[in-house]
Amino acid sequence: MKQYSQTCVEIDISNILHNIKTLKGLIGRKVKFMAVVKADAYGHGAVPVSRAVSKSVDRLAVATIGEALELKQAEIRLPILILSETPAHAASQVVKNGFTQTVYTLSFAKALSTAAKKIGKTVKVHIKIDTGMGRVGVRPENFSTLFKEITRLPNVKIEGIYTHLARAEEENGFTGKQLKLFRSALSGIDTRGLILHAANSAGALYHKGSRLDMVRIGLAMYGLYPPGGKKGAVKLKPALSFKTRVAYIKNVPAGTPLSYGSTYITRKGTNIATLPVGYADGIPRALSNKGHVLIRGRRYPIVGRVCMDLTMVDVGSNNNVKTGDEAVLIGSQGRESISADEVAALANTISYEIICGIGKRVPRVYVN
Repeated sequence: MKQYSQTCVEIDISNILHNIKTLKGLIGRKVKFMAVVKADAYGHGAVPVSRAVSKSVDRLAVATIGEALELKQAEIRLPILILSETPAHAASQVVKNGFTQTVYTLSFAKALSTAAKKIGKTVKVHIKIDTGMGRVGVRPENFSTLFKEITRLPNVKIEGIYTHLARAEEENGFTGKQLKLFRSALSGIDTRGLILHAANSAGALYHKGSRLDMVRIGLAMYGLYPPGGKKGAVKLKPALSFKTRVAYIKNVPAGTPLSYGSTYITRKGTNIATLPVGYADGIPRALSNKGHVLIRGRRYPIVGRVCMDLTMVDVGSNNNVKTGDEAVLIGSQGRESISADEVAALANTISYEIICGIGKRVPRVYVN
């Protein structure tokens, strides 16, 4: 299909594969690698990324059954773990499609058992224990009872048990406390043959003791470091670049108000370049009068409020900037670069939100 948009997200598959190889070198050969491709692979494209990494990882993880079905329909054959309980009415879809399902309530485990028994299949489950995240998961003191009740259900096989780390990018003792709670909860059962996992990207990078039998890697696989975490553990390469092209340039005199609310008024005569990209595409409105873009290897400031579809940049008296020039919003150009972390800091958020927020109307282009 011909691409009509001047804006695109460029995904470097070779960088993703580099990151996986580098992370595997850190965690060791005996630890399984689960690639987290929820939220459309953090904005990178779940199906293309899953295909690209299929020979390099052991399993995939998604957030919802809808995301799992998308991969199944694309004939992705790796085992897929759904990270939260699916609505009970969709239990049969979990079973029919052979997904591995997270459970933390007996009622949902029973729904899976009923569905599996009805069609003569066995469903694999991973029990999630809440050791300090506070979202979903059985409390540690209730785990043993739930485990025993699930083991008695027909057509249900407990394949794994896991928890999620809340502050693994920090060096304080909270992660240690979570792991201690996790081990304590497991102490009353026979875990032989089960897959135990706890580490997210931050855990895998900074807490060796959290790696257990498997790590669940999302952000780091895409070349980004957990917010607040050290960057010295391994050398990661960002896979995502966000680019557009200059759509229009005009010279304006001093005192010219720009964009909604006239929040920026030119101090002198200058050239204003308009870019065909806005907050509907994933440029945070918080970058208004704060962010930068790269054009011809130089940084230029975003001026005025970011609009839904358009953003303005002050390129000063530089008459070398022309309509059609590449403008980099995230990525590198020449010797300059703008990282997702930089954009996130200016927008008072985290890199996860920046890359996941790049809109669906922005085409993804894959390079090796």
